[in-house]
Amino acid sequence: MNNDSNGAMPIRITLDPGVYYRCTCGRSSHLPFCDESHSGSSSHPVRFELRERQTVYLCACGRSKQQPFCDGGCGFQPPYGANPEKGR
Repeated sequence: MNNDSNGAMPIRITLDPGVYYRCTCGRSSHLPFCDESHSGSSSHPVRFELRERQTVYLCACGRSKQQPFCDGGCGFQPPYGANPEKGR
């Protein structure tokens, strides 16, 4: 992921409750999740937690202010309530 819009649409994914780490370096072989391929670089994954099974939209353009979730900064508008509030 980077800070420039790359035209990428958000990643729609259904996840079970748990802690997740969103890759930000783009090197992971398990995208969109971190596999620690960033080791030795200045990139760090974004940690997030879900308390219930949920379909979320993960940012793929880098513009969201609610990382790792899409907030519509790319022009895509996730369905209302699709993403947890920041900090959850």
